[in-house]
Amino acid sequence: MKFNLLKNKEIKNAGWIIGEQILQMVISLVVGVLTARYLGPNNFGSLNYTASFVAFFSSIATLGMEGVLIKKIIEHPEREGQYLGSCIFYRLLSSLFSIICISVIVYLLNPNDTTKLFLVLLQSVQLVFRATHILDSWFQRHLKSKYVAIGKMIAYIVVASYKVFLLATAKNIYWFAFSNSLNDIVVALLLYVFYKHEKAQKFHVNFNLGRDVLKDSYHFIISGLMVAIYGQMDKIMIGQMMTDIDVGFYTTATAICGMWLFVPIAIINSFRPTIMEFKQSGNEKMYQYRLKQLYSLIIWFCIIVSLGIALLSKYIILFLYGEEYLGAVGALRIVVWCETFSMIGTARGIWVLCENKNKYVKYYLAIGAIVNLVLNYILIPLYGIEGASIATLCTQIVTSLIAPLFFKETRVFTRIALQSFLFSWYFKKGNGYGIKENFEEKQNNNKSI
Repeated sequence: MKFNLLKNKEIKNAGWIIGEQILQMVISLVVGVLTARYLGPNNFGSLNYTASFVAFFSSIATLGMEGVLIKKIIEHPEREGQYLGSCIFYRLLSSLFSIICISVIVYLLNPNDTTKLFLVLLQSVQLVFRATHILDSWFQRHLKSKYVAIGKMIAYIVVASYKVFLLATAKNIYWFAFSNSLNDIVVALLLYVFYKHEKAQKFHVNFNLGRDVLKDSYHFIISGLMVAIYGQMDKIMIGQMMTDIDVGFYTTATAICGMWLFVPIAIINSFRPTIMEFKQSGNEKMYQYRLKQLYSLIIWFCIIVSLGIALLSKYIILFLYGEEYLGAVGALRIVVWCETFSMIGTARGIWVLCENKNKYVKYYLAIGAIVNLVLNYILIPLYGIEGASIATLCTQIVTSLIAPLFFKETRVFTRIALQSFLFSWYFKKGNGYGIKENFEEKQNNNKSI
């Protein structure tokens, strides 16, 4: 049977997702840099300080339902409309609750600053419309992610055009705050239109089915909350302990670090199916070989890129953001190294699934969250945003490599990661996948054929 790669549904589906991510990266880079230059470090810091609260509550508002919902609609296709309607309803309730909590917290932390309260309210609107983004799960299940990708591409273009208009007409910071919500509004409307176009089942609210999904999602809610703590609390704590300008500098450093991550993520996504197939088929030697091959590639790619950014950090910031943002150089030189360990953690997801170790992930994240909060509390007053960068780096190291050592069943992962870093597995004899043995095995296979 002839296999046509270009006509394969999974490949085409993934192609749309990757294309959408590349477009997002390009637009975010260009428009984000222009916006940061226009607003300046102070306003840019205020905008991102308030955005951190919204991002923190996002895991609560979305209820971690996506993966569970896909499983449910695969098992019960006749109830798709009920599952979708119920999940949207519960997410709407959670979003409204989150908006109230965010507003109260920001007001209590900044009682004399109405600007921050208005900024966070304008950005919180996105949580309501994000409730309908659960439709993405339906499109994934039916291998129709091109609709989601098209919707997001249109949203990026709309928001980019909106921000260009704001820059051209010199609008104030409130208009820029609303742009964060505008993206989710456009995506929500387009997903609903595409869903209706597919003549799919009508939405119905079934409280029992909704609670059933929610019950299975609590692991993901906890994990998302832990990620939010060490992903957003640094900016929140900088904003409370220091100034909005410092938040602007720190956000600039972290934004530069994330510009190139679509490359290692694409590599991980490319390796995932093959690695999982080897594990499922019982080919343990090739499973281990491909797994460590992936980690070696990811680790050394990230190290090389991070080294380049660290050495050229001053020139990168000058070129992209200008002299106003040179205060971010020190933080960038530290925080850029976080991405190596972050990608190890991302790639670990494949091993976790293959070895059925899912239950340990929330413990890793909880340990990381505690480490992050403690170190930020100690280091920010001493070293400012560089202290926050050190705290973030230590958190990523703990979460990706040290936390697995606390559990007997997952200690082997740290050994796998270290072997991949040293390439010792590649040259080791007697393990069935050393370089010499693989060459000899291929030669013997060719002879037998």
